[in-house]
Amino acid sequence: MNSVKGYPSRWRVIVFSTILAGTVACTSWAQVTNLSGGGSINFSALNNTTESVLIGDKLFSNFSFQYVDTDGNMGDDLSASALVLSALSNQVGFGISVQLPLVATGPTIKDITLQFSATVTNSDNKISDVHLDFTGSASGNGLAEVSESIFTNGFGVGNLANLGLSKNAGGFIPPNGEDTAIFSIPQSKIWVEKDIFVSGNPDSLPPTPNDFASITIVNQTFSQIPEPSSIMLALAGMVAFLFVRRRK
Repeated sequence: MNSVKGYPSRWRVIVFSTILAGTVACTSWAQVTNLSGGGSINFSALNNTTESVLIGDKLFSNFSFQYVDTDGNMGDDLSASALVLSALSNQVGFGISVQLPLVATGPTIKDITLQFSATVTNSDNKISDVHLDFTGSASGNGLAEVSESIFTNGFGVGNLANLGLSKNAGGFIPPNGEDTAIFSIPQSKIWVEKDIFVSGNPDSLPPTPNDFASITIVNQTFSQIPEPSSIMLALAGMVAFLFVRRRK
């Protein structure tokens, strides 16, 4: 019987085959969709741990969706297929836009919880701040609200920041219709848990005919800055360049 380093050849073949099969299986399980130029994908295709979306220099993964309401009618409950995720790019940076039909009239409360992670694919630049805004309306005693928590080491672990933005009949709070969180320590990966909430009558007041709230779009973008080491290298390069120019 032939052997190498004490292991029979047939066992080496078995071990190698097992590792190869596992590698092929992992490759087939991981699915990455590249969204560019405002491309979009239905959220039902992302509502699991094996699907990811690449938008610019950021990889969005670990998607999950939960929905509850108080209207007692299961026939109108929203599913993940009612949401569409689109690529977002603006002066802030790359991010995601979620389109959804969330509407509440009267004392009904409707609530969506979304989770996802965002990872920088360019390791020289880390996420330094996040920007949140949404498109919605409210009348009477209606309230539309989006809040979120951002974590450093998984959902619920290492709280980094909390954001919140709401709209009632008087307008947005804060008034500019955007909330921003700046990180004291930039991150290469963050986990986001987002709560999207509407109610026609959140304070249990006697309902009026125009108690209404809706949210149709939720946008989130992320800024990046170079790591301190990259900044120091760039400054050192500039100093060296200026020194050489002066000597000439």
